[in-house]
Amino acid sequence: MVTYLTAVMGRGVSEGTRLCPKSRRVCLASAALDFNFLETGDLPMKRKQKTLRSEKRNYGYGKQLLYAFSMALNALFGQQDHFGTRRTHRIRIRVFVEFCQRHGIRDARDIDMEFVEAYGNYLRHRLHESYEWADGTRDNTVAASYAHNLISTVNTCLYAMRRDEKLHLSARKALGMARSNVRKTQIQADIAVTKTATDRMIASGNERGAAVVLLTRSWGMRTEEAYLQDLDRMMREVTATGTAAILEGTKGGRECESRTITAGEFQREALEFALSVRPAGSQCLLRETENAITFYRRELGRCRRILKKCGIPSFRELRCGFAQDIYEEVVRGPSPLRGPIGDRVLDRIAREKVSRLLGHGRPQVASSYIGGY
Repeated sequence: MVTYLTAVMGRGVSEGTRLCPKSRRVCLASAALDFNFLETGDLPMKRKQKTLRSEKRNYGYGKQLLYAFSMALNALFGQQDHFGTRRTHRIRIRVFVEFCQRHGIRDARDIDMEFVEAYGNYLRHRLHESYEWADGTRDNTVAASYAHNLISTVNTCLYAMRRDEKLHLSARKALGMARSNVRKTQIQADIAVTKTATDRMIASGNERGAAVVLLTRSWGMRTEEAYLQDLDRMMREVTATGTAAILEGTKGGRECESRTITAGEFQREALEFALSVRPAGSQCLLRETENAITFYRRELGRCRRILKKCGIPSFRELRCGFAQDIYEEVVRGPSPLRGPIGDRVLDRIAREKVSRLLGHGRPQVASSYIGGY
């Protein structure tokens, strides 16, 4: 039997295969002068070597820098999780991307530590006065807290791309100051204003959004905790013991009995209203065919506008109102935002209780809700 060889693929074929003059298959006998088939066997296929991600533009996440940062965040956090975190980072990273474009950088591989430090100096300048570019464009001043957040976003996005912390920048060293988390403005979310806002939501057909507002103000829940909470379980606990724990939808999965809150008249009223407006067959405020992000964008988006019209700036302001009520209940006096701090021992006890009931692990966090020293 005469064996033929495919010149391109290096594979042997039987003699029954007819060869036309222009065929790319050649007889082994004619090709034996070029190579020794008996020694080498079948010729291996040449495979294209895979290009490393570190050798690709923007580390393989896309050609446009802003888009590449967005894709890197999706790869780091997952496309089905951490919606708010990814959205916040995408908004903040625009400042850094514009800074890169003004300095002629289109590829993240060209970003080095010297350039990141230059970005920190740029933000440090904006803390005190506006920054003017060569074309006459001015960037307004920013608060120290926002500048810290901008640098934190750069650190996160560069880590998402590079998967190392070689370009990590210390915000405190770059800006020359620490941010203050102590609240200094009065809380604008008392119970009367909250009920006025919920009445408007109910009139506009946003009953479930009104239930989230009431649960947030009365129980100190986050918005995600409010619309994911098992309402049947809470009602059973309130009926049996007069208290209920916040377990579902907690930040970081902190399901613990330490967030057990006594149910007063306002708490019971909010819980009963949430039970009355929840969808049929559901244990929480979400429908069985509805996901959390859809509810957050549609229902709560409309409720947020109503809150602002009533003088409540955000959902977090409702938690601040709850924290102030807890603090004043413990110290039996005004909060630091309404008057001077009296007994330091009671103040420390109240801050620990506020932090625990809000789902935080450090008593110092209470200062961002009720003020401090």
